[in-house]
Amino acid sequence: MNCLDKVLESVKQYAWRTQKDSSYWLYAPYLGSFFISQYYLVLNLLDRLHQSRLDAKKLSEILLKTQRKDGGWYQVTDPNNPTSHMDATIFNYWFLKASQSVPVDSEPMARARQFILNQGGLQSASHMTKIWLCLFGQYEWSELAHIPLFAFRNDSIYKYSFVQNWVAQWVYPHILPIAYLRNINYQKFLGQNFDLNELNAINCTPVLDHTKEKRNYDWSVKNLVDKIHLMRRPQGTYGAYSVSTLFTLIVLKDYQQLDESINEDLFKQSIEFIEELYLNSDTSSYLGVLDDGRWWDTLLITMGLLECDEESKKLEPSVEYFLKNAVQQCGGIPYGLDFEYAPDTDDTGIMALILAKFYAQKFPNELKKANEWLISMQNTDGGFGAFAKGNYESILIKLFAGKFQNSAEIFDASSVDVTAHILEGWAESGYALKDRHVQMAIQYLKNQQTSFGAWEGRWGVNYIYAVGSVVPAVAKLEGFDLKNEKWILKSINWLVKCQNDDGGFGESTQSYVNKEWIGRGLSTASQTAWAILALIEAERAGYSTNGCLKKAVDYLVGIFDWKEERWFDVSSVGTGHRRLLYMQYPVYSIAWPMIALGRYKKLVNELN
Repeated sequence: MNCLDKVLESVKQYAWRTQKDSSYWLYAPYLGSFFISQYYLVLNLLDRLHQSRLDAKKLSEILLKTQRKDGGWYQVTDPNNPTSHMDATIFNYWFLKASQSVPVDSEPMARARQFILNQGGLQSASHMTKIWLCLFGQYEWSELAHIPLFAFRNDSIYKYSFVQNWVAQWVYPHILPIAYLRNINYQKFLGQNFDLNELNAINCTPVLDHTKEKRNYDWSVKNLVDKIHLMRRPQGTYGAYSVSTLFTLIVLKDYQQLDESINEDLFKQSIEFIEELYLNSDTSSYLGVLDDGRWWDTLLITMGLLECDEESKKLEPSVEYFLKNAVQQCGGIPYGLDFEYAPDTDDTGIMALILAKFYAQKFPNELKKANEWLISMQNTDGGFGAFAKGNYESILIKLFAGKFQNSAEIFDASSVDVTAHILEGWAESGYALKDRHVQMAIQYLKNQQTSFGAWEGRWGVNYIYAVGSVVPAVAKLEGFDLKNEKWILKSINWLVKCQNDDGGFGESTQSYVNKEWIGRGLSTASQTAWAILALIEAERAGYSTNGCLKKAVDYLVGIFDWKEERWFDVSSVGTGHRRLLYMQYPVYSIAWPMIALGRYKKLVNELN
């Protein structure tokens, strides 16, 4: 057995050993410990800190250990990025002060304070962070966006301005409670330990005391609360996200006296689920897990094992499990628990790929239904959003919610990587160049290609991810001759030039804001695997990569952690909101190298 085979056998053993309940996989993705700092603050606002399992001492030790030289904190790790994250630093400083974990005049606090002031103080925070500041009386509400409550009506003529129809799936559960809190200028002062006046810039707007204002709980507010109730999910979240749920719990606590359906059991279930995410997510505990992504992780590990020649019969129970417990009536599959109301196209595209390639005879009806749903979700530009169809930019939404754009992407337009994953599943399903939906998808990919040959990645960092998605997708289409497609060869030539001296590939999150970082960064396991997926198809088509593929494979084999039986990424490779928030997906550094090396092994056998 050669070294490659030994690596694949070892990581397969790790995958099976970490399977949950002999049914699914979950390696919780995270967005930063500052979300745990934020949670501590909210628990105080809700008067529930005494009921929580949150270990303030443990969190403070994590923060003091990870504080950077400039005094700030990463949002998620990116060693290529010399600057810390403003919002993460504000929340972590706030927690350390409020919890009295360290003296305010200590060296770590002084450095964090100076970092924040050097960046412009609280006035330079994102819009979302300013909302949190307002709730605690640390920022003035009048400075923030006001969302008119008629935007949450869907009756009569108002159905045309109903905000849920115009914003991304992940936005609506958040702006529902935010609109309520902004409408009544919710404010609660918790004392000197929660005061952040020392972080204000000079000549900032004074904070008014809104607690004495008369609150008007009229019909429009009741309508808003009714909409909030409709967002409650089976596990107790509101919209499946922890942050939207925390905002909502503040609303419900305020409105509780007017609504007898708001009881203690409601709060208890929500907080228990959040604490499982935040405090009990294995190696991701205290790192900021904002939602459950078990179906995405299960699909990727399933594909990884199958590409590594694991017997399909052995994986059949896992496939049957997600087909029975996750797939929705439409044929699509959601990202994880509480996302059942919003199956997404990327997960469904990967599921269709697995079913078409390995289980077409076993589950033909499920495959057919998944592909039919995907075809129905295709945008007019030929691409796919993650959750919605036709969710393009809206001038109306920008008028009253535009300020949120420095906190999150508020629309769910087509993206290259999602479109490519779906196209690869279609190719394996037998769809061809003659099919209209295939033609539309290819034209979309051509239209989105940059002048240098790559594409921007939406849900993974970044151009390398997109190239590693597009090339395998089009290469598998019957009748597609890669060597005669100049646009694809251009992307491969660009990719080859990005290879690092160590043989790996890496790309910093900075590539979204600084073109000098496009295709550049410390090598990571995931990004090297994405590159390999594209390079394999070039070599299979007879287009030489001049040893680039073999060097990349050797790099992946060389960095395998034999003790842990898996790979680890040294930098964030997941994209939550481009240019704003990034994610670390632990599953990526396990599954994608499995997929890439498994396919590489097949290529070697073909060529021999």
